Amino acid sequence: MATTLPLNLADIPKIQPQLDKLKSEDRELVLGYLKRSKGDVLPAKFADPDEPLTARTFAEAIKLQREFKARQKVQEAGAETRRDEREAGLEPMRKALGIELVKREIVSADEATGRAPQQGRALNNAPTLVTTWRLINASGDTITSAAGTVTVRTTSDPNSLMGVTSCYIDRREPIPIGQIVEVRCGGTNRHAGDAEKEFVALPESSLVITWEPRMITLANGTVMKPEG
Repeated sequence: MATTLPLNLADIPKIQPQLDKLKSEDRELVLGYLKRSKGDVLPAKFADPDEPLTARTFAEAIKLQREFKARQKVQEAGAETRRDEREAGLEPMRKALGIELVKREIVSADEATGRAPQQGRALNNAPTLVTTWRLINASGDTITSAAGTVTVRTTSDPNSLMGVTSCYIDRREPIPIGQIVEVRCGGTNRHAGDAEKEFVALPESSLVITWEPRMITLANGTVMKPEG
C-alpha cells in the first residue's frame, strides 16, 4: 500500500510485482486512478476539490479512485433520471405526431434544392445526402404546425451525440386528422462522402431513429411542448 505511484504510465510494468499483491478490486482502482491522472501529481492546494489528483501511493490512489467512482455513480444516476423524465415528457407528443424514415438517397445539390439547370447546365452537381420523412397525425385533431429534430444513429453506435444524420423539421402547413405528409431534408453545405454512402447502404434494421418534437400546435388551440 505504500508503493509509490509512477509519474510516467510507461513505468507501470516496474510496479507490476506490487500490483499483483493487491486484491483485484484494489488493483483495478489503482490502475483506474493512474489512467485518469496520467501520472500527474498536484499539491493539495492546487488540486480540484471535486477530483483531486494528489495521490502518491497505492493507498492514496485507492481512496481517491473509490471516492471518484462513488461520485460518478451518483452523477450517472441523476443523468439517467433526467433522461427518463425527458423521454416521458416527449411521449405524448410522439404519440400525437409520429415519424418514419421513407427514403435515403444521394443526389446532386441542385436536385436537393429543386433548382432547375440553367441553359441546360447544372449549377451545383455536388453529391448531397437527402432523407425523406413521413409525418403521421395521430393526435385526433388537425395539426396546424409542428417543429422538432429527428436524429438517425446506428445500432453499432446508438449513443453518438450527432448521429449519422439529423433533420430539423419545421412544418407550418396543416396536417389533417389521420393524414400523412412527406418532407425532404438535405443540407447542400455538406458534401456527401463515404460515411453518407455507407449510411444509405445500411439495412433499416441497423438504424436507430430518435424523434424529439419541440412544439405541436393543434387546430383547437392546444400547444404541446416537452414536459419535465
